[in-house]
Amino acid sequence: MAIITGYRDCKLVHEISREDVTSGDKQSVAQKREYNFQFVSFGRIITTKMVICFAYGCNHRSGSSDCHFYRFHPKKRVLWGQLCRRADKEPSDQNDRICSCHFKDGVKQGDPIYFQHNSGKLMDFPDPEHHKRKTTCHSNETKSVEEPVEQPNWTECQNPEQAMVEHSYATPCTLTCAAEMKRLASQCQTLEEQIASLTVDAAKTKPMSIDQIKDSEEKMLLYTSLPFDIFSVLVRLLQRFNLKYYSEWSPTIRIEDQLLIVLMKLKLNLRDLDLAQRFCVSRPVISNIFHTIVYALHEMLFKGVVNHCFPSQLKCKGSMPKSFAEFSSARASMDALEMTQDIPSHMDMQAIAYSSYKSRHTVKALTCVAPNGSITYCSKLYPGSTSDVAIVRHSEVLKKISAGDLILADKGFTIHDQLPQGVCLNIPAFLSSRGQFTQPEAELCYKIATARIHVERANERIKNFEILHHIPSTYRAMSTLVVLELHKCPSEAFIIYFD
Repeated sequence: MAIITGYRDCKLVHEISREDVTSGDKQSVAQKREYNFQFVSFGRIITTKMVICFAYGCNHRSGSSDCHFYRFHPKKRVLWGQLCRRADKEPSDQNDRICSCHFKDGVKQGDPIYFQHNSGKLMDFPDPEHHKRKTTCHSNETKSVEEPVEQPNWTECQNPEQAMVEHSYATPCTLTCAAEMKRLASQCQTLEEQIASLTVDAAKTKPMSIDQIKDSEEKMLLYTSLPFDIFSVLVRLLQRFNLKYYSEWSPTIRIEDQLLIVLMKLKLNLRDLDLAQRFCVSRPVISNIFHTIVYALHEMLFKGVVNHCFPSQLKCKGSMPKSFAEFSSARASMDALEMTQDIPSHMDMQAIAYSSYKSRHTVKALTCVAPNGSITYCSKLYPGSTSDVAIVRHSEVLKKISAGDLILADKGFTIHDQLPQGVCLNIPAFLSSRGQFTQPEAELCYKIATARIHVERANERIKNFEILHHIPSTYRAMSTLVVLELHKCPSEAFIIYFD
């Protein structure tokens, strides 16, 4: 800015008003922020520039206000521009200024805080004073600088008048201070030990147990598919036997948890590593428990119950549903259950295990269901290429049928030549070369299908165990391979079944 002294005449040549700036006049940014004056002094025209405050709503200008004008801080230019709330422009490097009225105490320290938009809203409180806490007890004895600092002896504070307190609500020191401090110190030490022990216990992984899920029926059905009362019955049955584990292993897990491991493996088909992580044991321990308990359950439930529990026709009539009204002499509904397996390594085994119906390598089993829906018979597993007729012949299930009984089956069981004398078989009619079924044949097919729905539901319950969705090759060692020559079935030279 040029300073003019000794001028005789002064004439305002041009001025850009602030109303023009705020009204949105399309002039240059430099003209919006400057007032151009021309002074006539001694025949010369001297041009000077007057600066106004950049903040919105502030009309302070250089020459007419007592405040000082500061440049924008280079590192806080954007922040100060936002605080000024100017919508038309951003602060430039050289031309824009902000007056000292927007700073605290008029000093350029910190950020500007006083503006038109927060006038009367800013709460400016003084910072609280910080007082140092004074000691409550003094000892008149002077200590040498070279001597180590000793801990204060609380028993020496015997005179209450020596207690120097800062606040009026502080209680004077008495003779009970030492005992109280000792008690609190002992209590703090005890609590720290408890916290340390709880931290160690929390860091340890707790193994899964039947105690964690026995109170929840939903969890029991999820992991074992059995309610807890039936689970307890199986546990008591296993406790009656002296189980012998592989390699003379001594179990370190309760029999309840061993049964839980086996049922979780059967129901969810979990990996051995997953079960080992859940129960905090090794993978060989899981494999040992699974093999041992499976063989024990097979001896108790299959050989001891299923093989000797084929109900008679009289018992079946006592619990026969209405869908069997047309088949009052029915004793069993017969069907085949097919499951996939890993591809065998031997070429001959691959050919025998391949099922043309499923287009994959499978194993099959024959199931018989009573009219009330209970499973009364389950055969051993056969390769996928074995026909239903061959399975019926080899399993000898028809020896359990007596004269006067009726068997319901699907079209694949053409076993009329194998039926004992006096036993009837009802299967759906074959269409052959005819265009459609007759009305009696259609009605018979409908009635048979309505009655056989129970065996389909029973097979679905069996398939709910995930391990039967696909039998892995690792459990092939559990089965005993038996090769038999069938003289009555020359098309199948070998039949292989698994225990």
